[in-house]
Amino acid sequence: MAQTNLTNQAQINGTYAEQPVSFSSNIVTTSIIDGLTVTKTADKTNLIDGPLTYTIEVKNSSGESLSSGTLTDTIETTLVDFNTTYGVLIDDTATQDFQYEGGVLTVTLPNIENDQTVTIKFQVTRKV
Repeated sequence: MAQTNLTNQAQINGTYAEQPVSFSSNIVTTSIIDGLTVTKTADKTNLIDGPLTYTIEVKNSSGESLSSGTLTDTIETTLVDFNTTYGVLIDDTATQDFQYEGGVLTVTLPNIENDQTVTIKFQVTRKV
């Protein structure tokens, strides 16, 4: 699997209190991993009533296995509730390998082999 680190830092130059200044921001590092993608979709563009189903697809075409994976999704609890009855589906099979607490859904992912896609689904309902 090709993993590369992208490092970036901003530089500021100017005049402050009539004095020339030059300073730098903190350094930010982001990992770029080729071959792993995550896509999230919703089954509705307007939530009027009924459940809203989120689908998250994790695709691995990296040449390596993704193991010990965890998906974390923060849910806007002022607008919707997590549907505990529906729970979480992985590849259309109910799983107990998730936790929902304080608006944060955490799902333990199965190992995702090269050239494999895993689909996670869960629902929210609108608060009334």
